[in-house]
Amino acid sequence: MNIFTLKNIMKEVNAPNEYTLSPHNLAHSLYWIWKVEGVRLKTLDSRLVKLRKPASRFDVFINGLFIRTEDYRFRQVGNDFYIDLIKANFPTTIENVGDPNFGDPYVIEESDVVKIKGDLESING
Repeated sequence: MNIFTLKNIMKEVNAPNEYTLSPHNLAHSLYWIWKVEGVRLKTLDSRLVKLRKPASRFDVFINGLFIRTEDYRFRQVGNDFYIDLIKANFPTTIENVGDPNFGDPYVIEESDVVKIKGDLESING
C-alpha cells in the first residue's frame, strides 16, 4: 500500500458526518424509533471493511449524551437509516431526586434531539 492510498483511506475514515434524526414511532412497545432519510453507512475501501464493525462506525447521542451500542439497534430500510432505542435498557423511572419529574416513567420524546455522527453519507449527494 502506498502513501497516497493510505492518505485516501485515512481521509475516508476521518471524515465524520452528523445527522439529526426525526421521531418515527415513539409508541412502539419495545423501541423508541428514530430515522433520518436519505442516509447510509459509507462504503469503505475494501481493505477496511473487515477491520471496522458496523456499530463502531458511528455514535448516537440524545440531547448531547453518548448512547452505548448495547442500548440501540440500527437498520437500513431503503434510503432511510433507523435507530431503534431499546426501551428496556433505559431506566424505568426518572432516578434523579432533583428532577421535578422524579419517579415518573422515563421516556424519550419528540422534543429530544437524537443525532448520529460517524461514517455516514447522504445517498443523494
